[in-house]
Amino acid sequence: MKEQSDYQTVNMKNIIHTFKYWPCIFRLLWKSDSKRLMAIIFLTVLSGIMPMMTLIASQNLINAVVIHMNQKFDYILRAFLFLVVVSLFSEVIQAVRGHHEMLFRNILQHQINVSIMDKAIHLQLEDFENAEVYDKLQRAQNEANYRPYQVFSSILGVLGGVVTFLSAAAVLLSWRWWVVCILLFIPLISSIYFVKIGQHEFWIQWVRAPRYRKSWYLNFLLTRDTAFKEIKLFNLGKHLLEKYKKINTEFIQEDKRLLKRRTILTLVFQTLNQFAGDMIVLMILWSAFHGEILVGSVVAYIRAVSLTQSHSQGILSSIFSIYQNNLYIKQLFEFLELPLRKPLDVETEKTPGKIHTIEFRNVSFRYPGTEDYVLKNVSFTIHENEIIALVGKNGSGKTTLVKLLTKLYPLDEGDIFINGISINELNTYELRERIGVVFQDFVRYELTMKENIGFGNLKYLDNNEKLMASAELTGLFDIIEKMPKKLDTQLGKWFEEGYQLSGGQWQKTALARAFVRDADVYILDEPSAALDPLAESEMFQKFFELTNQKIGLFISHRFCTVKHAKKIIVLDKGQIVERGNHEELIKANGLYASLYNVQARLWKEIDFPMQYHKREA
Repeated sequence: MKEQSDYQTVNMKNIIHTFKYWPCIFRLLWKSDSKRLMAIIFLTVLSGIMPMMTLIASQNLINAVVIHMNQKFDYILRAFLFLVVVSLFSEVIQAVRGHHEMLFRNILQHQINVSIMDKAIHLQLEDFENAEVYDKLQRAQNEANYRPYQVFSSILGVLGGVVTFLSAAAVLLSWRWWVVCILLFIPLISSIYFVKIGQHEFWIQWVRAPRYRKSWYLNFLLTRDTAFKEIKLFNLGKHLLEKYKKINTEFIQEDKRLLKRRTILTLVFQTLNQFAGDMIVLMILWSAFHGEILVGSVVAYIRAVSLTQSHSQGILSSIFSIYQNNLYIKQLFEFLELPLRKPLDVETEKTPGKIHTIEFRNVSFRYPGTEDYVLKNVSFTIHENEIIALVGKNGSGKTTLVKLLTKLYPLDEGDIFINGISINELNTYELRERIGVVFQDFVRYELTMKENIGFGNLKYLDNNEKLMASAELTGLFDIIEKMPKKLDTQLGKWFEEGYQLSGGQWQKTALARAFVRDADVYILDEPSAALDPLAESEMFQKFFELTNQKIGLFISHRFCTVKHAKKIIVLDKGQIVERGNHEELIKANGLYASLYNVQARLWKEIDFPMQYHKREA
């Protein structure tokens, strides 16, 4: 609430406070293209001088015509040529400046987007699972990525406007000094009112962020193939479309009210400004009528009034526009300067080497913002040449163990030891290089098959032989051979010539991505969910072969596969309640036996009707 009141209060302190990000903006501008930045500033100053030069050239030409009429044409010709040169030079400056500004804008936007994405890859998983961080990312992506250039443009507008204003005001000051004060007063008052509207507009955009995300997600659901089948089968199209329309109709109604206020104020202040300008022009004409000034001076003064009016209003509007944009800039740098949590990407020379043992010692863990333990005092050891299965009900903490082992989350309590060394002391990148993981919610990259497999080990990205060997381990070899461009085939339907895989084929691709890693540890989290029984059997056969003299760990609810593991660890409510091989756990008649028997009974119930119908036939 304090943040909201700060944004809705207009005072000099708040205006000055929003400029604290200027050093960051200028560093960003300088980093983008320092030479082009200096060229634009220099050309802006020249552009600010040129209107006054054109005014003086026009005044000299008209006065030359009046004074030397029917006398010496060379004076008139020189004045004319001077006007032509000044006008041409002004056009050249504008064209060159426009060229540099357009290029600089594209370079700057690229630099900002890269900065946002670079920040994103240095966040932790818990940041991405935090709605507040997501809102900051959304705000940074929505508008703040181009706001720095708008601030820069406004600064250039102030710089050029001040140069033009001072030069035009100097002409009027030599005639009536108080005229400049009148021309400056109305824009000053109007800018104060407009900044209040701008603050209100900003606050509305600020509170819209969660609804923007929901609107984007609804759009995503309705326009991507991932949800198409369910939307059709459950007839969700109209329902989701109505939700999307409702959110965006609210946006339109809010924008209408804001636009109405802005239009009324614009009309009022433009009318007052026009009236003041007309009265001053009338005074100029009155002075000319009484012979106090020449015709050329009349033109110069009228033009100076116009320049002073437009640039005084432009300068003040630019200043308050900078203030308003600074509010958006704050969003960008709030995300870019988001404090990183305790770094998990430990940069140390200590590497695990070949992994022979993994020990979980008294590991307890709670997800950020929650009080309940997902894991509680978990201890077990995995040795080289062992395959361990983790089983348990949903929510028992199985996947969380994998996240902790791969350092996607920091440890709360206890420790994990790799070859006797604490995981907190090991280089994170080196550790992850030695672990191949397939998560249940694996990524379907809408890229080529080569990239989908090669992302598991970038050094093999262009090694087709290695990629195909990995594909063969998961039964993808023949599928790839039948594809239009083999490994270079575009997958998915988001891009042209996309080749859509089945759910099982996508899962095999994810497995190939893990197997190409040449890891010491392979972890599969529900790896066979989309595989048919034959493909599942073949995949686990390859998995058992691949993990020879290595460490294998898999999570599965299919006990026909689990029972082949050398050791089975049973989790319940975050604690290890049983451990042993299949035969030992069945004899113990505990949770494992209960879950196994439920599944076995299910198989029999499914088989029975089939056999019954065969007998009836």
